[in-house]
Amino acid sequence: MTARPALTLMLVSALLCAHGGAAAARLLGFARDAATQRYLYTEVHDHQTTADGALLQGQTLYYDAQGREVARRSLDFRGNRTVPVYRLDVPAQGYSEGISAVTPQLALFKSDQGRTERKALSPEGELIAADAGFNNLMLAQFKGIQAGETVRFTLVVAGRTDSFRFRARKVGEETVNGEAAVRVKVEPDSVLRMLVDPIELVYDARGTRLLRYTGVSNLLDPATRQVYRKVVITYGGPAPAEAAFPGAPVATPR
Repeated sequence: MTARPALTLMLVSALLCAHGGAAAARLLGFARDAATQRYLYTEVHDHQTTADGALLQGQTLYYDAQGREVARRSLDFRGNRTVPVYRLDVPAQGYSEGISAVTPQLALFKSDQGRTERKALSPEGELIAADAGFNNLMLAQFKGIQAGETVRFTLVVAGRTDSFRFRARKVGEETVNGEAAVRVKVEPDSVLRMLVDPIELVYDARGTRLLRYTGVSNLLDPATRQVYRKVVITYGGPAPAEAAFPGAPVATPR
């Protein structure tokens, strides 16, 4: 996928899978263009969890503004809570990527319009995450972040068949729908941050839920085959009138 951004691509989909407590749970994400507020797509996340909310497996379906499925992702956390086995498919773009095994090494793959690349990787560092396991890592480290610590970690990016050093730190507080929330900035922990735009996450103050994501998308605009450069995705709450996906409420004509 030639237009994929170098590093932040996987972060948007890496934030969505630590909302649990029941044996099965569904989380919806609603994405808009940050500059124009045009509605772009809906994310439907279905998770299977243990009784205490730990993730076991999951599936994410992505629907465009017309309600057409444009991508899907499967996740398996049973082998590693922060580095899941996963597969992302974008059929219209002829693209797929993922991690097919986590032991003895990570087995990364990507396929772009018939060109397939595979790589075995043993990333260094005490804290390692990939794809949706990133949110599990952030929530596990949230108390430190909220207290002002900078958390440094290695992010495995299957779309680049490589890993990179990142850091996360608290940059402020706000209120979201009457709820106290914490803003977290995520960026490369190297000179690459001069080239890669940071991402901002907003969590509830207790560190249990992601409320908002602002940054690069992991989906492409089909009209340009370029990533949506900056999106705002909100999680939970009622579906906007523009959201179209199976089971979406039908807007009442005015």
